[in-house]
Amino acid sequence: MLNISKPLSASQAQTYHAKEFTAAEQNYWKQGDTIQGEWHGKLADEFGLSGPVGAAEFTRLSEGQHPETGKQLVSHHVVHEYKNADGKVVSPVEHRAGWDATFSAPKSISLTALVGGDDRVREAHREAVNVALNELERYTQARIGGNNPAETTGKLAAAKFEHDTARPVDGYAAPQLHTHVVVFNMTERDSGNMRALQPHSLFESQQFATAVYQSHLTYKLRDLGYEIEAGKSGAPDIRGYTADYLEASSPRRQQIEEALSRSGFTGPEAAQIAAHNTRDKKVILSPDEVLAAHKQIADEFGNQADRVVAEARQRRMEQTQERLPNERHQQVREAVTFARDKGFEREAVVDERALYVDALRRGMGEMTYPEVRASFEARVASGEFKAVLANAHDAGRRFTTAATIKAENEIVQKVQDGRSRAPQIMAIESAVPLVDSRPHFNPAQKRVVEEVLTSYDRVQGLQGRAGSGKTSVLAIIREGAEQNGYAVEGFAPTSRAAKQLRDAGLRADTLQRFLAGGGLQAASDPANKHLYMVDESSLASTQQMRDFLNKIAPQDKVLLIGDTRQHQGVDAGKPFEQLQEAGMRTAQLDQIMRQKDAGLLKAVEHLSNNETALGVEMLSQQGRITEIVDPEQRVAAIAKEYASHPENTLIVSPDNASRRAINQAVRQKLQTLGVVDGKDHSMRVLIPRNDMTGADREWAARYQPGDVLHYVRGSKEHGIEAKSYAQVVTTNPAENLVTVRKEDGQQVSYDPARLRGIAAYRQIEREFSIGDKIQFTAPQRDLQVANRDLGTIQSIGDDRKFNVRMDGTKDRVVRFDANEMRHFDHGYAVTSHSSQGLTSERVLVNMDTGVHPELINSRFAYVSVSRASHNAHIYTNDAVNLARTLSHDASKTSALDVLRAQPPVPSALKEQGKIITNNSGPGLGLAI
Repeated sequence: MLNISKPLSASQAQTYHAKEFTAAEQNYWKQGDTIQGEWHGKLADEFGLSGPVGAAEFTRLSEGQHPETGKQLVSHHVVHEYKNADGKVVSPVEHRAGWDATFSAPKSISLTALVGGDDRVREAHREAVNVALNELERYTQARIGGNNPAETTGKLAAAKFEHDTARPVDGYAAPQLHTHVVVFNMTERDSGNMRALQPHSLFESQQFATAVYQSHLTYKLRDLGYEIEAGKSGAPDIRGYTADYLEASSPRRQQIEEALSRSGFTGPEAAQIAAHNTRDKKVILSPDEVLAAHKQIADEFGNQADRVVAEARQRRMEQTQERLPNERHQQVREAVTFARDKGFEREAVVDERALYVDALRRGMGEMTYPEVRASFEARVASGEFKAVLANAHDAGRRFTTAATIKAENEIVQKVQDGRSRAPQIMAIESAVPLVDSRPHFNPAQKRVVEEVLTSYDRVQGLQGRAGSGKTSVLAIIREGAEQNGYAVEGFAPTSRAAKQLRDAGLRADTLQRFLAGGGLQAASDPANKHLYMVDESSLASTQQMRDFLNKIAPQDKVLLIGDTRQHQGVDAGKPFEQLQEAGMRTAQLDQIMRQKDAGLLKAVEHLSNNETALGVEMLSQQGRITEIVDPEQRVAAIAKEYASHPENTLIVSPDNASRRAINQAVRQKLQTLGVVDGKDHSMRVLIPRNDMTGADREWAARYQPGDVLHYVRGSKEHGIEAKSYAQVVTTNPAENLVTVRKEDGQQVSYDPARLRGIAAYRQIEREFSIGDKIQFTAPQRDLQVANRDLGTIQSIGDDRKFNVRMDGTKDRVVRFDANEMRHFDHGYAVTSHSSQGLTSERVLVNMDTGVHPELINSRFAYVSVSRASHNAHIYTNDAVNLARTLSHDASKTSALDVLRAQPPVPSALKEQGKIITNNSGPGLGLAI
């Protein structure tokens, strides 16, 4: 895989070059006086650099100078230490010399090349590094400065140093084939001017370059006769090594993982810190000592590397039949199709690098990257994929699909066709008395009811801010519609939102269940008219909205309800927001009623208006923000504050890892105080595998032994009953087969591409006690429980039967058997997405800007803080930069949005018949 370091200063780079990159003790299998290194990149070629890396040229490039003349190409300030007013010595940051991009082969491949002595494997690693580097270079960008966007140059200069041992641990240097690539901080614009490199483009391409490296390496190894299996994180592993031998040969990895476990941190940056902090003092070992240690360990485990190499050579001699060109072409096409289905399930516009990553993972070892790219480009030319205007800072092209454009155009057209073409539910003369019958309604609520009931539009919107009294408004709209002969039904993308519609007196269900079932009433009966309310429409996908609008009858009316400022759905599109932008008439329920504290209300109003910085500043002035840098101390402070007053208190955290840490800290604190019983009951609960898309669920390699599968529909062919569970035993990626053990103990194998309605879960151990707050993690219709509903455990029987008092009710208790119903978890802290729709008197929000920064955005700020009716308090690691970080926009993109932003289509293309203008719709071009 590829890891990219933090920026190296000039002095760091030069020190590493002299003492690390070129050190002979880093390369025991090719021992010499030094490791020479090798130049790479188009910019290096322009400088005339080739062959071994010279120290003088390396030093000049690290200083931003021409490697031959020494001329300064990238300007930087000269560093001078100085004393500040307190007398402390301050060392300004040096010039950024570049970044250390390290390509590391998996342990099994290192053992094969080094202990097994197969130099062909080492050569395959080199070739894969070069291919990946060439693709990484394609997306190189120049930093222009100011507010100017970065410019894609496709040129870099780099120095490669191949090593074959890991840093010693307890005097043992394990075999580890890896290549350090120092990417220098300079690139050349089209104008010929040199600029500093924009590192964002490097890090954006990290997963892509990893996939290219691993794919090419796997392809070459299979060609050499090695059997490959998917290892950790999808990396290729050579089959034939025991887990014990791999672990014994990886003491450095164990050392880093133990340090990470102790720290509680996760992520690449945390791993780099752990790696630095756990380095042993440098030990100089002779080649004989290192090789003797490797031989000793190999002997202890039966010389597995020798056997693996011998078997591969024999297998290579027996390989005679190659796949037919048509078969190979079809496999490549299937890989690109998988990437399309996976990528565009959740996003309407996708970076090409993400598509290549998924295609390469799907076809790992069966095809080359150039074949995948050629297949993709052919489908771009055919019109299946359509390139869209890139954002100012994008290094790669972005694409949508013709199918996505068609779906978005369809829903916009449906709504536009229904404007002013439907009868009113009731006349204004009847609507006003109905509204006046609710004297407690505020002006916004009254206005919304009148607008909806008197509208002539077939599809109308209701934009309701968080805590604006929506449930009461929907109840009176339902009453007015039913008085005038409409059957009123509600739908929502989540079971909790559907439950809230039922609280408003509606017959309601989830949108997914409705779409999966039968159609509506016959369109031929105009007397049978409906008003359909779709709540939380901001969570609906384009596909769901299109399918829904296609099902309604001509005499029916639709009210789409949501809040464009709250979280959007997981799947592709933002139809509720898109329809408003396209002219759907939308009533505004904009008077917030939830917050009872005037200061908190004002802050939430700013957040709801996307004035995030103002809202955060106001919260800070009110003393509602506390900075605690250390994550463990911050979690402890949140737990202590929660325990001081647990009633009607909710904790919101951005990601599941921090949510679990907070839940654990809170329950330990409550057990200490005696609020939660001290006796723990260990349970195996099910956690959804949210990383799996529909495309993933059709691919056997994405399942893991131990996964628990829930079959919504079942399969008569395989004897799998609807609503039953089974556990994954093994997978066979080559044949795309999954073998599962059913509840009766029988095993069955099937192709997952042929079954639908499957949900995948992982089993984890959790401790529960009487008094614990829990949340349900899947809807349970028999219990009348929605996904993410909260409750408190009243009792746990010896037979593992739970009694849980549900939140928001005085005496409603649900009972279930934890042996059978395992969809629950601790509920003190919830994610921001899970909190949407909840209300609590007091909310504590964990905002760690350094963990999953993509989750810390303006929607997270608005949703989490607006849950509170009386008090909200934010705990963060960085109060100074919190407002700027939270102001980040995390909105989904629609295909029509980016197409509108593109320049006009050249008339020459229209004349060639490559663009068809959809004049009946929003006037957008469709590629064909």
